[in-house]
Amino acid sequence: MCVLLVEDDPSLGQTLLESLAAQGFKPRLATSAEAAWEALWQDPVDLIVLDVMLPEGEEAGFELAKELREAGFRQPILFLTARESLPDRVRGLEVGDDYLAKPFALAELVARLRALARRGEVRPRVVQAGPLEVALEKREVRYRGQMVRLTAKEYQVLELFVINPGRIFTREEVLERVWGPGFESDSNLIDVYVKNLRKKLYDNVIETVRGLGYRFAEA
Repeated sequence: MCVLLVEDDPSLGQTLLESLAAQGFKPRLATSAEAAWEALWQDPVDLIVLDVMLPEGEEAGFELAKELREAGFRQPILFLTARESLPDRVRGLEVGDDYLAKPFALAELVARLRALARRGEVRPRVVQAGPLEVALEKREVRYRGQMVRLTAKEYQVLELFVINPGRIFTREEVLERVWGPGFESDSNLIDVYVKNLRKKLYDNVIETVRGLGYRFAEA
């Protein structure tokens, strides 16, 4: 479970990195809102732990969470901050998913993260991108109003990309998330699935990012 820590206190950031790694998480650290944006666009994460006060301003964490949701990022967000007033807690729960005030107990943070992980991403019922419509609950795909029949794995690959708009996935990450950890296959398996999706939908439904992998390209 990959966790992005957005924390500008270097001492606390390092402590959290070590503590969460010891609990089986794969934590990464960003020390500003700008660094968090760069990290999220480059590599997928499963959870976000976000301070409110960052170098960009005293409200930067709230603003970042709002912008992430507007940009389509749906990973659970837990605010970890010294701001503990009721209005701050209410605002945090409006733009995020959980709120924990500093000082805190590591055991409680870990428990909350695991609870968020069980809940999973905040998923919409339908993803609409131009003429492409993906009904996630029904697992149906339509293009320009016409039903498109996909195999189970083709759908899973497409769903991975459409619920993570803009995020770049390496071939290895797609294999791990769709086929499961430890799955071994020929190196071109993902290329074949991307090619099939392009044939059934449209040419640039999944964009190639040279040297990095693939990402969803809205029609």
